[in-house]
Amino acid sequence: MPSSYRFLPTADLISPQAPPWPAQLGVVVDCDGLARVGPLHAVFAGLPSLVDIDHHASERAFGDVHLIDSTAAAAGELVYDLVRHLRIPIGRDIATCLYSAILTDTGRFGYGNTTARSLGIASSLVKAGADPHFIARRIYEERSMAATHLLGTALARLSADLDSEVVSSTLRLGDFEASGAAPADTEGIIDHLRAIGGPRVALLFVEVADGRVRVSLRSDGSVDVSDVALAFDGGGHAMAAGCTLEADVDEARHRVLAAVKRALEGHHGGDGA
Repeated sequence: MPSSYRFLPTADLISPQAPPWPAQLGVVVDCDGLARVGPLHAVFAGLPSLVDIDHHASERAFGDVHLIDSTAAAAGELVYDLVRHLRIPIGRDIATCLYSAILTDTGRFGYGNTTARSLGIASSLVKAGADPHFIARRIYEERSMAATHLLGTALARLSADLDSEVVSSTLRLGDFEASGAAPADTEGIIDHLRAIGGPRVALLFVEVADGRVRVSLRSDGSVDVSDVALAFDGGGHAMAAGCTLEADVDEARHRVLAAVKRALEGHHGGDGA
């Protein structure tokens, strides 16, 4: 759980482990394919019933019940609809969580996916008790010292690639040890790269355990980075996507940059990693 989200009501209930009791129903939210649940894939796949709530436009729907709407800016909008349909009262806690979900998926209501409906739902959640100032400050304006050191390392390694059409940075395992940061502290770093004017694509390569590299991709809208991520079994949206490669950092950079180059040239796809 990234530190910036630990203020959310009931955040203490979040666990990366399967529950010790036998479950009958699984609900997966905002995952473009069941593989995106990571180590819990087998647990969810083995449940008697499974619900897929998502706003990704893909062919990787799963489970018995699909609540999918690619026109929604955030999965939080779909959960809001479900809560209303079930006539569950929306108090401060639910409002805070749903507002946070929509706020982050719309880039503080600044991405192109933001709609009048997004703003309307956000307005109703504020009326129900969500505090916009408090939520925005906790998510975007507070960062631990260790996380700030990690951000500094990423910014110090900025690289202009492909004739400055792409800006990228790399974080290695040693950087986490040196800064005392946790893997979750990479949250938000890609947005600093995306804020640089000029490049059409921003990339953040993060070395993780077991010889893998996690890649975050952002676009100014002129390139569909979800196509690039999909080529490496990742997913996301046209302007924000991610994937994980079984490779060292240098190889991952080479392969992803090659795929981005093809996308920039209008030839979508990857190298089939």
